[in-house]
This record gives sequence, structure tokens and C-alpha cells, in this order.
Amino acid sequence: MHTSNASRNKLRRELRQRRRAVTTSYKYFAANRIKQLLARSGWLHRGQRIAVYLATDEEINLQPLINLAWQRGCKVFIPQIVNMQRSQMIFCPFKPGSLLIKHRWGMQQLIVRSSPVAVRMLDVVLVPTVGFDDAGHRLGMGGGFYDRYFAAMSRLQHHKPILIGVAYSFQKISAIEVQAHDIQMDAMLTEHALIRFNR
Repeated sequence: MHTSNASRNKLRRELRQRRRAVTTSYKYFAANRIKQLLARSGWLHRGQRIAVYLATDEEINLQPLINLAWQRGCKVFIPQIVNMQRSQMIFCPFKPGSLLIKHRWGMQQLIVRSSPVAVRMLDVVLVPTVGFDDAGHRLGMGGGFYDRYFAAMSRLQHHKPILIGVAYSFQKISAIEVQAHDIQMDAMLTEHALIRFNR
């Protein structure tokens, strides 16, 4: 489905409004269900390189899952914005005790970051999602950071990370308005299920 940016922005506002209405108790439930579902996936084992996000107030909190990944010996990475105007970001190592600061754009980032990881070195990436459909199409916040970062994956011949969108189940819609630069998810993780797509 192809439609205008105005239509995508309208849908984005509606979905975010619903997400902001989620109660504190349901946020807690969803965060722990996400952890449980991914724990059974086989993707969290020693040495795995897992990229996550640090949730804003309206996104599903991944901290319980991050703690489990550390416990299992995974290497965890978080996004760092390096150029807002060009929608450029990198992923840097995130360890217990890493010091964070809230960026002026509202997300938490590392105060001191070490060398970024190359996209080809990541095994699994958990991607914040505003909306999704049955085909694995994703609607993000509109900044294009993830689409731009993973555009290089099409040139990778061998190892490609598994892209898993994270959203509440009510963020599912009939069809996402696809644009040429949009990246598809390999799976979606909600508080009810881990949905794998055939791609």
C-alpha cells in the first residue's frame, strides 16, 4: 500500500495517542511478557550480539529483557544519534553500570561511548515500532534512523541481523503504507506473541 506522508503521520499520531494511554500496570505486564517470550526464542544465548533501545515513557520498557540478556552472557548495544539532520545513528556497547544522559531529543544515550559495532556484527536487533501489519511492515516515529541504518543490509552477502519490531498488540493495523526506504521486520514481538514472518 502506498499513500501520502500526511496519511502516515495521521496514523502515527493516532497510534501514539493510544500508546500513551496505557496504564502503568499494563506497561509492567508487557515488559515482563516481552522478556519471557524472547527468552524462549533461542535468540538469547552467550555471545549473541543484541541491539536494543532504551524506551521512552510511551514505548515498551526493555530493561527486564536487557537484564536477562546480560545474565545469559549476551553482548548488548544501544543506539546513539550522531547526526539528527541526516538521521544517522550508531550502536555502541551497553553494559551494567553504563552512565546515561537524556539527549535533547528525549532519548537516553551513553555519556561515554566506545567504538560502535558494525551492522554485519549484530545478531538480533529489537526495533521500536509505532505500527505494524501481517507482512512485517513497520511504521516508526518518522525520523528514518532505523531505515537509514539498515539500508546497508541489502549489500550484505552473508550474515544479516534478525530484525524484531517491538510493539503492543493494539498497534497492529491492516496494512502499513509502504515507502521505498522502509525496512521489513523478520518478526514482531508483542505482549501476546512472537510473530515470525516468512521472508
